[in-house]
Amino acid sequence: MTYKKGTISYDSRARIFWTLMGILICFSLVQIYAISATTKNVAERQALEKQALDITISTGSLEFTYIELRNQIDLALAHEKGYKESKNPTYISRVNTDSLGTFTLNR
Repeated sequence: MTYKKGTISYDSRARIFWTLMGILICFSLVQIYAISATTKNVAERQALEKQALDITISTGSLEFTYIELRNQIDLALAHEKGYKESKNPTYISRVNTDSLGTFTLNR
């Protein structure tokens, strides 16, 4: 059994070293970009959560205002605004006589 000794020349060692250094630099740049993107996304998410909370609070306030105004509407207010009760009301009812359905006018 014979063993062959191999030597690596200076040029080969330099090429391997610079190749590994290039790969290391590329991985470092990718890592820096990933950390930067993650930080930016976290900050943006916090801003969006704050905005969603503000909108939710605003919506709740508007709902209470709507309920308050709706409870103030009555027949006296309608008469004050010029509305009158109809003597002969007209209704539209749906009669299911066929598969398409028809609408009839009842007077």
